[in-house]
Amino acid sequence: MKKLFLVIFLSIFLLVFYSLAMAMSEEEAIKMIEEYKTCADEYGAKVEVLKAELEPLKNAVSELDKKIADLEAEIAKYGDTGEYDYYTVREGDWLAKLAEYKNVYGHGNYAKWRRIYNANKNLIKNPDLIYPGWKLKIPRP
Repeated sequence: MKKLFLVIFLSIFLLVFYSLAMAMSEEEAIKMIEEYKTCADEYGAKVEVLKAELEPLKNAVSELDKKIADLEAEIAKYGDTGEYDYYTVREGDWLAKLAEYKNVYGHGNYAKWRRIYNANKNLIKNPDLIYPGWKLKIPRP
């Protein structure tokens, strides 16, 4: 019964909608088309202005990416002495937490989690996911 009522209701709705759509005169339709064309032209002009602004920004981003790569390479030279201690991950550990352990970097050094992550990228694919039993390298200065 509900399905029959729904089918009848939708049929009536579609008939009313179709009749209202057909009630638009040719002049109204032409007017709407002209309005849409005007809007399309305005937005087209805005797109061209934004494209012109985009190119210098792309160049600036490219330059910054190169500077970042250079700085990361320089940091890598000084950041890793090749000396490591090892820590076996326990249940409930996460990188920032274990960075604060006394036998790792000590209290207040949670921000050094990235050093641990970078030294173990071969094992850690997502820095938010480390698993109990993993033996992580702890870089030493």
